[in-house]
Amino acid sequence: MKKKNNYPDPVISKAMLSSVNVGMLYSFMIKRIAKGYSTSELSFLMGYTNDYMKQKEELISIGFTFEDMHCFRHAVEEKSLVGLISNFENLKTIGEYQLVKIGSPRKTELKMVRLEKDGTETQIFHLIENNPMNPNVDEKETETELAAMLNVLFEGRLFYTPQSPLQIYQTCRSTLSENIAPRHLQTALLTLTKKKDFPKLKRIKSKDHGCMYEKVFE
Repeated sequence: MKKKNNYPDPVISKAMLSSVNVGMLYSFMIKRIAKGYSTSELSFLMGYTNDYMKQKEELISIGFTFEDMHCFRHAVEEKSLVGLISNFENLKTIGEYQLVKIGSPRKTELKMVRLEKDGTETQIFHLIENNPMNPNVDEKETETELAAMLNVLFEGRLFYTPQSPLQIYQTCRSTLSENIAPRHLQTALLTLTKKKDFPKLKRIKSKDHGCMYEKVFE
């Protein structure tokens, strides 16, 4: 049977979760969507690998550590952890949950249900993430402008002390444009870290920020 469209197949994930796991995942997802970040962009701002939030949202990796919450709070520019720990399920036992991700050109739907022992399903939440229209328009121009500005900052004093991805993003956003996205910065930073000659930019591990970027001379 032929598919009626070229949309990707739904991603269906199942896992045994506590109500706290579900509540925190919901909080992280809704705050990410509200900021307009993709899972890879949010992971980058947290200082983590690009697939970190994707693995969380597809139930491949379960739960969040305090360090995760701390990095997430900074990435979405929240003043405190209040509101990140939601236990709206109000259950004391661990249950089986299923998350379905349905993609289309204009939106992505994220549906979480609890699978009951009698074979029925209880919907827990249903989020809709609007996809950017014409995402490639002016992408190269924005990346070029950002790369030029980063080179100026690199020649200055900004990277003499380690800077987190979020700190660099905030500096670039306030100096260049509010319209730049984390993915533009990630591309520009990658160029500086791949330089063969010195000085160059080095990505280092950080307890509080996941990773940071520092200028090195040898």
